[in-house]
Amino acid sequence: MSKQCRCSDGLTDRTLYEEVVLDIMLYSARLKETVARQNAAVIVAMARMMTDTFEQGGKVLFCGNGGSAADAQHLATELTIRYRSSVDRPALPALALSVDTSALTAGANDLGYDAVFARLVEAYGREGDILLGLSTTGNSQSVVNALAVAKRQKMKCFGLLGGDGGLSKGVADLEIIVPHSGSADRVQECHITIGHVLIDLVERMLGYYHPH
Repeated sequence: MSKQCRCSDGLTDRTLYEEVVLDIMLYSARLKETVARQNAAVIVAMARMMTDTFEQGGKVLFCGNGGSAADAQHLATELTIRYRSSVDRPALPALALSVDTSALTAGANDLGYDAVFARLVEAYGREGDILLGLSTTGNSQSVVNALAVAKRQKMKCFGLLGGDGGLSKGVADLEIIVPHSGSADRVQECHITIGHVLIDLVERMLGYYHPH
């Protein structure tokens, strides 16, 4: 027997669900405010290093797992294609290391999953490039290993982390740790906002964005 839809029965508990909406969204807003106040200088430093890398002909690599892989792809695309339609600029070289399923599956099969991003950093990273690793707990070994290889190749390393920073804490040259544990959602919301702010700042620093 199919389960009957109760979509029309929600009016009696609407107030309860509205409180859930407020609790979640206001907490997310407060968390972003905390991260901004604690890390504004770090975000500016990241943006300056990205700008210098692009001006010197380098590129930015991104890596992460799950939702962080989606964020990596999202941010790389906004650099290569565009961020805002109002800003006319050349494509900026960026690559999410999670996009090639053949490389990921071969790497996981032949080398072990923890080595897949490190192997791709070895292939694509060059001295002066940037690797930005995303991990909502900081404990993604594939990201930790990628950052280690990037440092050996004299790349600049950024970490967008969560919780207490986990295994990734202190590995990158610059890092932002979102102080939230127990779920990835609120951390991911902060990470994508930080990524958008970075792109906004890079466009300004490169001279392409002129606010009216």
